[in-house]
Amino acid sequence: MIRTGATFEAIRTLEGYKSFKMERTASSGLRLASDAIQTPGNSIDVSWLPLCAEQYIISPDINDYIISDVPIVHADVPNRNLDEFPFEELTRFDPSVGRPVYQTFIGKPTHKDHDNKDPRKAKGVIFDARLEKDAATGLYAVRILAGYDRTKDPQLTDQILDGSRPGHSMGALVGYTMCSFPGCGVTSSTGSIPCKHMQGVAGKGQIVQGQLINERCYNVTFIENSSVDDRANWGAAQVWAR
Repeated sequence: MIRTGATFEAIRTLEGYKSFKMERTASSGLRLASDAIQTPGNSIDVSWLPLCAEQYIISPDINDYIISDVPIVHADVPNRNLDEFPFEELTRFDPSVGRPVYQTFIGKPTHKDHDNKDPRKAKGVIFDARLEKDAATGLYAVRILAGYDRTKDPQLTDQILDGSRPGHSMGALVGYTMCSFPGCGVTSSTGSIPCKHMQGVAGKGQIVQGQLINERCYNVTFIENSSVDDRANWGAAQVWAR
């Protein structure tokens, strides 16, 4: 956020899109969105949907949506673009938005293939975001409930439902990044980190003393989720869609 009288630092927009061959996942069946997100004991407030519908040019009726449950970001694991979102950043409370960073997904638009420059091109909206620990790996993942409006793009929603398009990818604003080499601590707001490990950008992806060199992202605000044919985060495939 830009505050009056404050020094404004450069903000990068990161998008997770990159070529990747995906496996198919089976659709878990068709249900109304209201069934998927308003189950007994686990209801989610969607009273704000008509308000955002005016901005995104999407349906104000929850029953027009399909919902996709997606582990969109995995903490402390670099994606195929070698961008990493640390656990401490995802759980940082951001007073400018009044919620933890991982919850900045809520209310943000869903798109197709990161066509996100115009919010009126939104295909839907993100209804919820939660942080969960994977019992098998011990890693935390941000899981979102991404809504897609059937009336806005029925072909896309059919592909998501039948499992032929299971991949997702997030977009984020990043204030600065840090070299991942232990103890380095050098940062940049442009992505060109001036340390001997990153060498600007030339060192990104190299192995130095057994350590993968990548960018760790800070001052993060998530701005969208996209249905994509290809994804940078190997784990960002829908768990279910209905």
